[in-house]
Amino acid sequence: MEIVKPRRLHEGDKIRVVAPASSMDALDKAAVARGVDNLARLGFNVEISPFASRRHGHASGTPEERADDLMTALTDQRVDCVMAAWGGWNSNDILDLLDYPAIRKNHKAFIGYSDITALNVAILGKAGLVSFQGPALVTWTHPHLMAWEVADFEKATMLDAPRTLEAAPTYIDEPYYWQHPEIPVQEAINPGWKTYRKGEAEGRLVGGHLGTLLALAGTDYWPDLNGRILLVEEDEEGGPTGNIAREFRQLEQMGAFGEINAMMIGRIPAVAGLKEGDSLETILDECLRGYDFPVVTGVDFGHTNPIATIPIGVEASLDADRRRLVYLGSGVQ
Repeated sequence: MEIVKPRRLHEGDKIRVVAPASSMDALDKAAVARGVDNLARLGFNVEISPFASRRHGHASGTPEERADDLMTALTDQRVDCVMAAWGGWNSNDILDLLDYPAIRKNHKAFIGYSDITALNVAILGKAGLVSFQGPALVTWTHPHLMAWEVADFEKATMLDAPRTLEAAPTYIDEPYYWQHPEIPVQEAINPGWKTYRKGEAEGRLVGGHLGTLLALAGTDYWPDLNGRILLVEEDEEGGPTGNIAREFRQLEQMGAFGEINAMMIGRIPAVAGLKEGDSLETILDECLRGYDFPVVTGVDFGHTNPIATIPIGVEASLDADRRRLVYLGSGVQ
């Protein structure tokens, strides 16, 4: 299937916030208002779906209700970009209920991370449409917006031009900041990406949150990994270390490492429990034995800040030695 790209965003465009997984009713109203205001400062008009705070068990509605709300946003001609409120659980509930030809026809920018990985992967595979692994509304509720994060979002969604992704100068590891907005976050010097294995490789970008991605294993939504650059990250709920090790072993046993051209691993929050003697490097040493593709770790995407805005489905070139990713095309048109 030929890949199509969403229309690039402009100042004054409308972003609609939806909740395809967990309800956003747990997010403080003041924080939501701050998120809307921060996006407005970037020049966007923001509206929140009236169903985003609906509650049905652990989710924001039945699968049918969530799918309908997402499709309404993706096909509404008054809406220019659809942004997830956050992730949570069970975006995969709605994959069978989406109209992929309509999603492709409307080729609208869609962005989110965490559990939204299921939608990013399905939209690429079934609609052939580039979407973005990047900031959700909850990201913009942060009282301390990071200039690098804002700039990367703007470049990814508003510029029809190739670009290069390298490490941000600083980072914040506060996965529960949205629960305690009154506590100042701690910004630290970023040690940068780490080269686990040297080399250069090209491929189409695919992936996201590892646990969510593996929920698609054995289904019709599992992505084509042949010749791809695989992006994976894990969150605070992905710990303990044994679970992360189990996930990488599952990738190995499924044959994923025999298909991909390279792998980029997002910064994993400290609360996930990785530590000396039981580290990510130890896991990779065991699960990547016998493979020689380039690998970098500590990349600025996932459940710490800043979150890069990465176009899923775009061709890119990873230079693990120089620790940079060159997009071979833009994510928008």
